Amino acid sequence: MSQPRKFWSGFLTFINHFVRIFCVAMMIMMTAIVLIQVVARLTPGVKNPNWTEELSRYVMIYIAFIGASTGVYQWSNVGVDFVIDRLPGPLNFAVNLVIRVAVLAFWCGVIYWGCEYFPTVGGRQYSASMGFPVVYAQMALVLGGVLCAIQTVGQIVQHITTGGEKDA
Repeated sequence: MSQPRKFWSGFLTFINHFVRIFCVAMMIMMTAIVLIQVVARLTPGVKNPNWTEELSRYVMIYIAFIGASTGVYQWSNVGVDFVIDRLPGPLNFAVNLVIRVAVLAFWCGVIYWGCEYFPTVGGRQYSASMGFPVVYAQMALVLGGVLCAIQTVGQIVQHITTGGEKDA
């Protein structure tokens, strides 16, 4: 394996490792928040905190969008390859490359429209019970899009340098 490819592979692995730790921490946080709500609801005389439902929803949004990059890193949540695997070698390589480039274009569109649209709308809206700008919750889409785009570039580089071999 060449030095630049080894560096790139290590960088993508580092990002994936960080994302996995982040998602586990956020899952623990979401569980704790929901537990607070359940205990408060079932305990007589304790007022049910109104912020727990909203905060747990925003944490789940971050888990979903940022955690999606792990699926892209493993190339496990992106497509169904039943027909593509039956194509002859060069055609299989080309179709898989086009799919990866199309996925990258999708993530670039998500990033662009997220950066274009969210500050104008999310900056004016505030969450109902917590009172912070909704743009903070909407930025999960942009952050997840950036991470997914980086991992998709890694998939394109790996696909080209290995000649489309899945185990390489």
